[in-house]
Amino acid sequence: MKQIKKLGKNFLSKYGYEISRERNALKYDQNFYVKNFSEDSIKNKRFYNIGAGSFSHPFWTNLDFDSDWYLKNRDNTRMGIQYDLLSLKPIPINSNSAEIVYSSHTIEHIPDKAAQFVFEEVYRILNKNGVFRLTTPNIELAYRAYQENDLEYFHHIYRYSLDPIRVNGIEVIQDKRKASIEQLFLFHFASSLSTLHNLGNKKFTDKEIKKIFFEKDLKSALNYCTFFCSLDIQKKFPGTHINWWNKEKIFDMLKKAGFTKVFLSGYGQSFSPVLRNTYYFDNTHPEMSLYGEAIK
Repeated sequence: MKQIKKLGKNFLSKYGYEISRERNALKYDQNFYVKNFSEDSIKNKRFYNIGAGSFSHPFWTNLDFDSDWYLKNRDNTRMGIQYDLLSLKPIPINSNSAEIVYSSHTIEHIPDKAAQFVFEEVYRILNKNGVFRLTTPNIELAYRAYQENDLEYFHHIYRYSLDPIRVNGIEVIQDKRKASIEQLFLFHFASSLSTLHNLGNKKFTDKEIKKIFFEKDLKSALNYCTFFCSLDIQKKFPGTHINWWNKEKIFDMLKKAGFTKVFLSGYGQSFSPVLRNTYYFDNTHPEMSLYGEAIK
């Protein structure tokens, strides 16, 4: 039965089922754009996805940075705005012009200083009442999994472990299927410090990780670890994580950026109807994600 279902799925995919899904998803929300936004905003694609990767929508503009790590997204990235999140340079978008800014599983790849700068830039470019939606790994869920020795929580890491990850011939990430819970947890928010990451001189052993999280409160332990993450390594291999996020941290930094209306959200839940279309949004690891929204 499973083989029949698999054959059927492959057949449907081969003959346009995925294309049909995208067409239906786009048709579903086109009316929301027309109803809620000006013709000028739609025509000029004043909807921005920061760290967009493979995301593609005819009304949206992608902001991303071309790198060998994300080689498969290169063509898509080059069609949008090239922007290095680590540059601390203004986003090349006019103030008070954006309708919506969305960013999914991106801010865990940059340090606090860069994230704070990006939040301030998002506040600058948004129209009044514009929406900023964020989704990122929820560190509190990961920490609970670590405490409970829940290896299955980190299944997404196993998914990328069929082969070691190589960039420009350099083996960056080892096979993680036999990793300890300590190394999986550390890799989740401070990847280069884990023994699973082949680059960098600073590594934490399982014993050291246990000691850090036993002796320090959670926030202090997390910050202690991320302090040692190498920005130089991250610039060369931007796909790994160097930061952690929870509700408190996101709220504090968004408010510091100027937002006064900040809300905890959930999968597929948004103040903006167009962001409720989960074909396009919130589809990266929802089981481990934290969702937040801010309105200018």
